[in-house]
Formats: sequence, structure tokens, C-alpha cells
Amino acid sequence: MSRSVFLAVMLCAVLVGFVGLNWTVRSHLDGVRLDLTERGLYRLSPGAVRVLERLDEPVQIDFYLSRAEAAQYPAIRAYSARVREMLRAIAAQAGGGVRLTEIDPAPFSPDEDAAIAAGLSAIPTDDGGQIFFGLVGRNAVDESRVIALFDPNDEARLEYEIIRAIAELERARTPHIAILSDLPFAPDFEGVSGNPIINELAQAFQISWLDADFETIPADADALFLLHPRDLAPPQAYQVDQFALRRGRVLALIDPMAHVALNPGPDGLPPIDAQRASGLDALLAGWGVAYDRNTVGMDAETGLPVQIVEAGRTRMRAYPLWFSVPPGGMNAQLPATLSLSLGVNLGSPGVLDPIPGAALDFTPLLVTTQAAGRIDADIAAGSPPPETLLRDFAPAPDAPLVLAARIAGRFSTAFPEGPPADSLVQPGAHVERSQGPGEIIVIADADLLDPAFYLSADPLGGQQVVADNPTLILNLADRLAGDPALVGLRSRAVSARPMERVEQLRSAAEDRYRTLQDELQAELLDAETRLAALSAAGRASALGGAQAEDRAEAEALRARILDARERLREIERGFRVDIDALEQRLMFWTIWAPPLGVVLLAAAVFGIRRRRRS
Repeated sequence: MSRSVFLAVMLCAVLVGFVGLNWTVRSHLDGVRLDLTERGLYRLSPGAVRVLERLDEPVQIDFYLSRAEAAQYPAIRAYSARVREMLRAIAAQAGGGVRLTEIDPAPFSPDEDAAIAAGLSAIPTDDGGQIFFGLVGRNAVDESRVIALFDPNDEARLEYEIIRAIAELERARTPHIAILSDLPFAPDFEGVSGNPIINELAQAFQISWLDADFETIPADADALFLLHPRDLAPPQAYQVDQFALRRGRVLALIDPMAHVALNPGPDGLPPIDAQRASGLDALLAGWGVAYDRNTVGMDAETGLPVQIVEAGRTRMRAYPLWFSVPPGGMNAQLPATLSLSLGVNLGSPGVLDPIPGAALDFTPLLVTTQAAGRIDADIAAGSPPPETLLRDFAPAPDAPLVLAARIAGRFSTAFPEGPPADSLVQPGAHVERSQGPGEIIVIADADLLDPAFYLSADPLGGQQVVADNPTLILNLADRLAGDPALVGLRSRAVSARPMERVEQLRSAAEDRYRTLQDELQAELLDAETRLAALSAAGRASALGGAQAEDRAEAEALRARILDARERLREIERGFRVDIDALEQRLMFWTIWAPPLGVVLLAAAVFGIRRRRRS
């Protein structure tokens, strides 16, 4: 066989082998995946696997992506690849339980009409087009769930959003939550609340709002949420007590100083009958909880930054009464808090303690550090400046303090003598002790519901979640009333990998730059103020009849102003040059140096082997 024929046969054999190998892998190993990413970006959570394994009937998932239009925007193109891989991993894990179809809706096509009819949101493009980037899921009885738009800022919740849609298509009944709250969160006539957490609850659960003068709790409610409630009348407290004994699923948010209750309304004023503090004194003792109505403060290291006006200038200062509970302060044994990675931001919370001798399981969910102290709620209500709080601050001897707790076990009634007068209860329906184990979650803070505590403006003009407050509440809702398999899916690592060393150096450089900038700006302001005063008095120029010493001072001030401005520009230029140089060096050593090293090593090996042959 000639060399040319042999080469042609070999090329054909390699081509056939390559095609055959790909066909075999695609046909028989499509569900096999090896995720070597540091954060496990493409591994499904155990809860997601449980939801997919219990699917009795197939779920159809239509993934809409306008590919040509999305390709023009790098952020959307990169995130769409992330979403596609997640959907393929889900379909592979489901083993036929999830049927995935990718649809590229062309303009003015039936696919585009179907996307609009399903409720997908379109992103307008610069050239007048639009990008569809969402999902529509359907079950065997043609019920549907829609993710109108995959938001790159919400990547941490990607797995949860998809799995929740599949779980809702799989379940036969929507869980029911009854809510009693004094906060202005009830939805309007269109069913929309001004609070994002409440809106998310309404999407996943059936919600019933109890009036302030309620007499009964819906019998089919799976859980009861008490969100900063008013003081309950005895018949109302009795209804809550009996619900806890029968259903055993209660979430209570109480607060010694609820700033969220005093937020201004549409008229710019807080509600007339706003309630500053809340508690469930008639019930907490029966639940084995002692509630300290003093507020909790932290040192300057953990306080949340707030804007403070000092001497006419706005500065950021850590506020001791508003602080974040980091992942290290959360219970790592419970799924509801295990997956939280951003921290939970609180405002002037209270303190919870177990009552000695109570035959119940008291498990802390959120705790402070050793640097926590108690501050009188009346002082906190006056919103004192940080310096005043820190001057008199002293850590509590019993720190760390418990801010949220889970109480489990068999509860006893807080009304051992029977129903109070005027209670609506059928004869013989009074329950003295719960028949099975119950679970009650108590959080000594209501401000965690305030969007100001967990949302921050992003550079694109939208809002970004910066704390795990929504995740915590929704995890607890799933634990108490929903699907326990969904707990822990909400906080996932994002695929973006920032250059942490660069960011640390950038932050340090920015701090130094701001310090020098503040000093120079103060010097510049002083010089400009003095020059303006001389100019107003006509003492800055010879035309105004100024004396020689006044004119000399004015010239010196002008030179000082020019010098200060030039130094400000030099500092800013130097800062940018240093950071750009650092980024270029790191990019060279992390991106270019490894492949260049491989090329040089291969060249060296080739040279050595050639020398040996010669």
C-alpha cells in the first residue's frame, strides 16, 4: 500500500471513529457529567435531585432564547450559556421526566407569538428588536409555569427558580399560608404588594390575609405567619394558640423597634396608627421562649453603612443598630440557613432565650458575635448618631445573643382553663396539647422584610439582592408550608469569578485616594471660600482698589487652588495607571503565561529529542 493511500485510509478511519465516538457518547452517556468547577456550578443540589426523581408524569420545558439578538450582548450571551447548561443538567438527571425544547423565536413568527402569549418579557435592543430569554413549563394537564425573564443579577437563584416551576407543575395542591400583619404589605386590588418578599410568597403559595379583628383562622391553612402583629385580643391569641397545637406550623416576626413599620407612606408620612413594637406575650411562654424587648447593637466592625451628614458633608458610617449576621452566625445544621452565603441584615432586633425547664427543643437560627450588646429600645427609637451609640456601647456579658430560633416539640396550650370569653370554638374542640411534634420559628426582627435592608442599586439602574433576607423567609415558608426539597436551593454560587486580588488592591487604593481627595478638597474649599470673600469685598484685584497685600493673598489663593486641582488630577491618574498595570500583570500571569509555558516546554522537548537523534 502506497503512503498516500495509507494516509487517506487513516484519515477516513479517524473521521469515522470520531463521529462514532460522539454518537455513542450522545446516545448512551448524555446524562453523565463531571463538574470540576470550584463552586460546583453544574452540580444539582440534593433537593433538586429529589424533586426530579419523584416526577410521575413528564414535564415539558420550552426554553426561549433569541440567539442572534442575544449574541450582540456579551452579558446575556454568557448567562444564556449558563442557563442552557443548567437546563440540560436537569433534563439529563430527570431521565425523561423533563423534556427540554430550545426555541429561537424569530421576529413576527408563531414562536414569538407563543412567547408573548405565554407571558415572557422581552428585552428591547438598540436596533429596535427584542430579546426573549425565559422559560415556559407545562405538565400533562396543560397547567403552565413561566419564568418571564432570566435575570443575570439573580443567578444565585437560578436553580431554585427552575426547580420550583417543575415542583409546582408536579404537585396537586398549592400550599396555603395565612398571614396576620400590621405592616402595609397587603396586596392592592390587582394582587400586587409593595414588598418583594410578599410578592414571591404570593407566587409560590396561596395567601390569605387576616384582618386586625379576625375571629378564626382558615381551617385549610398549612402555616400561619405573624409578621409584626398588633397586640392580640384574648380570643385572637386563643385562635393562634389552637392553630399551633393542631397544625404546628407558625412563623412569628416580632420586633422591639420596627423601623419598617414607620416607613413613610405615599403622602411622605408614616402611618398614623403605626406600631413601633410587637410581641406575643400571651403565647411565647407556652412556646418556651423568653423575649427581651431591648434592642441589640453591634460594634463598628459589623454595623451596616449609612449616610451621615457631618459639617455639611455626607459620609458613610457603620450604624451599630443595623448590622448583618454573617454565615458564621447562622445554624449550619438546618437546611433553611445552611445554604445562605450573603448574610442576613437586621435592624434593631430583640433577644430570644429559652425558658428554663421547658420540655421543648430550642435551636438558635441566627446569633450575634461576642461583640453584641443591649441598647434600650427608647434610645433606639430616637435614631441617635453612631458616635453616641458607640460611646456608651458595652458588649453584653451573655453574648453571643440569639436573634432567631426554632422551637420544636409537643406544645401545651397557653389557655389551660379553656377558651376565653367571646371565642368562636365548637364545644369539645379545645386542645390542651399537640398530638404530634410541631415547629415554630420566632425571629426577633421585622425590619429584615424591608427592601432597604437587602436591595441595593446596581450600575445598570436596577436593583441587586445584597443579603439573604428574602432567601431566609422563603426557605422557612417552604419548610413550614411548602416543599422541603426546595429548601436550600435559593443561594447558589454565581459563575462570575472576579479577580479578588485586584479588587482588594483596588479597594485599598480607593481608600487611600479618598483620604487624599478629602484632604485636598477641604484645602480647595477653604481657598475658594477665602478667595470668594475677597472678591465679594472688591479686594482681589487692582480694579477694585485692593491693597497690595490683598492682591498678593488673592494671587496666592489662586495658585493654591490651581495646585490643589492639579494634585487631585495627578492622584486620580496615578490611581488608574496603577490599577490598570496591576490588572495587565495579573492577566499576563494567569491567562498568557501558562500556554506560553506549555509552548516553550514543548519546544524544549522537541529540541532535546532532535539533538539526541542527530
